[in-house]
Amino acid sequence: VYSKNGQKVAIIGAGASGLTCGYYLARTGYEVDIYEREPVAGGVLAFGIPEYRLPGEVLRREVDIICRSGVNILTNTEVGRDIGFKELRTMYDAIYIATGTQIPQKVGVPGENLKGVLPGINFLKDVKLYNNVDFTGRVVAVIGGGNTAIDSARTAVRLGAAKVMLLYRRTRQIMPAYDTEIEEALHEGVELHELVSPVRFVSDKRGNVAKVECMRRQLSNFDNKGRRNTHHIEGSNFFIDVDNVIIAVSQYADLPFVRKEEIGVTPWGTFIIDPDTQMTTMP
Repeated sequence: VYSKNGQKVAIIGAGASGLTCGYYLARTGYEVDIYEREPVAGGVLAFGIPEYRLPGEVLRREVDIICRSGVNILTNTEVGRDIGFKELRTMYDAIYIATGTQIPQKVGVPGENLKGVLPGINFLKDVKLYNNVDFTGRVVAVIGGGNTAIDSARTAVRLGAAKVMLLYRRTRQIMPAYDTEIEEALHEGVELHELVSPVRFVSDKRGNVAKVECMRRQLSNFDNKGRRNTHHIEGSNFFIDVDNVIIAVSQYADLPFVRKEEIGVTPWGTFIIDPDTQMTTMP
């Protein structure tokens, strides 16, 4: 779209998408600055994928190659806080937004804010970046059936948990996680509880989560993706004793540096784009 001679591009987000974009732009002669709010580059690669799947040294080597290609990565720099989005638009010829879906989705049941109830993506970040989680001897329930849920469960095992349970509202056959990852989690001792969903989280006298009240479910019709829906079975409630709960049902996008009335946004929080150019409604 642009002549590369003297053209500068800003990239918001140093995850897989932002790093890849920056690398190929730099290789073809553009000046590229990547703005990253975290202290390290890599996004989910850096803090969302456990060390046993993606060693930090491998990622650091890849990021170093990208930097040596001419990409300038500014960590600890959040657009909208440390530098304004309007300011970026005056400084650069184009902006590539690669912020990803970093906001954890809630399950929407009472007790979700109790101490000991952790969003999956935040839990993985605390383990990978800060190494400040200890689950020795604890009973952990993980809510969800995707890769973040499986990664959280397997990480809890490695942190010394005495028991790790995966609570999933559908059946194993239609879990979105990679099948090999599910197999390995089960081999490592993770218990899979199918057709179960949380109703509420119950605290002890100190305000820590102590139980999960669950309800059993049964398969029903198909959704628009071809997966079986489920509905709850009346009177099937039961309790599970826990020390911690990890919620890993989904994430969504949030773009606070752009005012919603200035740009077209879908109901899922992503930009409305031209299918041919990938351009947003904001030039």
